[in-house]
This record gives sequence, structure tokens and C-alpha cells, in this order.
Amino acid sequence: MKYSVIDISSSSISMITAEVSECGCEIVFKDRESLTLMRYLEGKNLSRRGMEKLAEAVSRMMEKCASLGAQVLYVIATAALRVVENFEEIQGFLMEKTGIAVNLLEGKTEAYCDYIANRYYASFDRAVLVDIGGGSIEICGLSGDRRDEMFSLAFGIYNLHQKFLKKIQPSEEEAKEIKKYAIKKFNKAGVAEKDVYSTVVLVGATGMALYDLYVEYFKEKTEDIHRRMQFKKFKKLAKHLLTGASRSRLILETTPEKLYSVGIASVIVKELYKRFKAETLLVSDRGVKEGYLQLILEEKQRGSFFDFASGKCVVLTSEQSAKKEKKSDSLAAEQAERFDGAQGKDKNGASEERAAKAKQKILKESAEAQAAQKEEKTKKSAEQKIAAPKEEKAKKSQGTKAAEKVMSKEKSGEEIGFDVSGACERKAKEDLSENGQSAKKPIRRRAKKAADGFGAENSAAEGLQEKAEGSQEKEGEMKQR
Repeated sequence: MKYSVIDISSSSISMITAEVSECGCEIVFKDRESLTLMRYLEGKNLSRRGMEKLAEAVSRMMEKCASLGAQVLYVIATAALRVVENFEEIQGFLMEKTGIAVNLLEGKTEAYCDYIANRYYASFDRAVLVDIGGGSIEICGLSGDRRDEMFSLAFGIYNLHQKFLKKIQPSEEEAKEIKKYAIKKFNKAGVAEKDVYSTVVLVGATGMALYDLYVEYFKEKTEDIHRRMQFKKFKKLAKHLLTGASRSRLILETTPEKLYSVGIASVIVKELYKRFKAETLLVSDRGVKEGYLQLILEEKQRGSFFDFASGKCVVLTSEQSAKKEKKSDSLAAEQAERFDGAQGKDKNGASEERAAKAKQKILKESAEAQAAQKEEKTKKSAEQKIAAPKEEKAKKSQGTKAAEKVMSKEKSGEEIGFDVSGACERKAKEDLSENGQSAKKPIRRRAKKAADGFGAENSAAEGLQEKAEGSQEKEGEMKQR
């Protein structure tokens, strides 16, 4: 079975597709599209244009997922949509345009997903994960499944760029201001200092961009497993990204989508490495998406998902908004307490039993959603069938009332109230006045017959007119005689 996860981050829209089988969980496809949503902020709200750009990007990703044969799709969002105040409006817009619901992750849940995706690095000496994003920075210790070692700091590359930079790339003076600001934030949050961590593992797209620049700048070979950077060399790269004459060319030729990011990111990484007094600097290509999917497969996380088989979105009540998402923080805490380290099983993949259970659970939820929609449709159809006889009965009742009205008026000598043209009605009235009682009985019979026919009012009026004309002719003959 194939699962896909789309991640809406501050600087991009990314996706993975994974094949889940008895052998475990294998990522078979990855893709990323640049989109800096924070550029579309109007105050604290994402603009209409920003929502349109987001919907277009998500639609393209959904098409790729479908072409890859994915059966289930989850869409998650991190700091990019945590900072906005109109998330509910964005959620509704995406549902209307794409048919998908977004699962908004709270900061510490995001850090926990990073942790789950990179448990492999726990085998390294005192490892810590660092995920530098556009709107937040996650720091997560790997020495144990401890919540107090997971931090989500509410500032990122985009915030720092807006606050300190005058141009695209940071200057040395601006880098010093960024460093001071970051240290203040780290101290306030209580981020560990020296002798706690020895191995720094960079996670996310920005970390991969720094590694690509490192390989290109020093003409080294790319490592597929342990992407290692020597800190002495990294410091040289960081200096080049601040003062090098060819820095923009290097970035544009290697990672053009990160033109605004890597200079600031290099300052943050350098400061954290020195703060920890670390010895090793590694880069992981696994992040929030992989961790979120792993938690889904292990039944430690639930979220709304799109079922490609039915073409419907199964919307769950949890994680519907930024406020409600805070509850997922306590859920993640429970998950951390219950996590057993996957004893005796593959830490990087889903176990056979959990994968099978997750598959059955998703299929069950999808079937329940379809059954509910079918039941609603059947209910509406039944209501329509019940309403139809009532309408017909009402029409017949109107006909009966019309007949009674005619008979009542005729008995009292009043004008017959059929709904006919004005000329016919006036003519009938004149004829009745002239002929008096002689025309009363035929008219009564015609009136009753017209009313019983329901809708034959015009015919009744024409009959009255003919009778009246006949009376006039008889009266003329009598005068001639």
C-alpha cells in the first residue's frame, strides 16, 4: 500500500510517497516546490493571493501522488500556518479548491516527528537534531525519549531576514546581530550548552542545502548515508557565504531556491555547534513528513486524510485548528511515555503488525465515511418521496376549496369567482343580471364540473359566456314577436 504526505512549510511545499509492505516502509519518491508563504502575509493573515498560490501547489502535488499510485494522502502544516490568524479560512479555501483537509502540527509535535524520523542517529554519541525552518527552529535531543529535550523556538530564517537584513545576503555586521539575537533566544528557552551534545544532526531542506553547498565548495564526493561535514571546513563555508565575492553565484548554481536562507542558516548552525562544543556535524534527509507517517503507521498519531479510491477526504475532529492543535502536544507527550524504542523491530521502518493495523484502520475509516454519505443521500431521497404525496394532496385540496367557494358564492347570488380573464368575468356578471334565475341551475352545474376538473377554469368561464349569449338571443326573439 502506498502512502503520501505533503508538508506545507514556510519556504516550500514538499511531499514523499512511501511503499508500506511486510518488509517495512520505504520512501519511493520525493519532491519539493519553492513557495514562501510568509511573503503573502497581510498583517497576521495569509492573503487571498497566498491562499490561491498554496491551493495551486497542493493540487500539483496531489496529482503527482495520484500518478504514483498513492492510496492515502495526508497534508500537514508547520510554522507557516501556525503563525497566521486566519487558519480556519485557509482550511476552508483548500477544502473547496482541492478537497483536502490540513493537519496543523504544534511546534513540539513537529520536533517529535523529527525525532521519530531520525531515531537511527541515536546510535551516535550524544546526538541532537536541529531543524532550521523559515518560521521556527526545532532542537531535539536523541539521547532519550524526553520531552524536556525537545524545543520549538518561534523564530526562523524568514523572521531573521525581515528583522536584520537590508539586502538578499547578510553582511558581517548583520550576521553579528543575528548571532546575538539567537543566543538570547536559546538562553531564554533553556537550550543545553557545552558537554551535553557531541553530534549535531541537521534536518530539513535548509540543512540539505548547506550540505550541497559544502560538497560543491570543497569539491567533495556526496555521501548517501552519513553526510558528514568537518566543522573547520564548515566555518570557511559560512565565512564565504557572508563575505565571498562569488557567494551568490555558488548558491544560484547549487541551491537557487535557498538564496535567501543559507547565509542566515550558516550563522545559526555555527553558533549552535559552538554552544554544544560538538565534535561531529551530520545532515539527515529525513524530517517531519517521514516522522509523521511513521507515527500514523504506528497508530500513535491520527489525522485527516484523502482517500484516492473514493475521491473523498476523511476529516477527523482532532487537529482542526491552531488552538485545537495544542491538544496534540499532550498527545505527543503520551506517545513519548509509551514509546518502547521499537524493541526487536526495525527502528527506521514500520513493523509488519503495525503497518497492517494502520492499513485496516484507514480503510475502515474511509468505508465509514462513504457509508455516512450514502445514508445521508438515502435520507434526502426518502424525504423527497414523502413530500411528493403531500404536495399532490395539497393541490387536490386547493381544487376542492375552489369548488366550495364557487358553490357558496353562487348560492348567495354573488359573482362567481373563477380565475378567468377580466372580459369573460364581466360578461358572465352582466348575463346573470339580465337572465336572473333562469340561468342559475345550468351555471351551477358548469361551475361544479369546472371546479372538480381542477384547472378547467377557463372552460367554465367560456360556458358561462355561451349561456349568457344564448339568453340574449332568446330575449331578442321575444321582443321581435
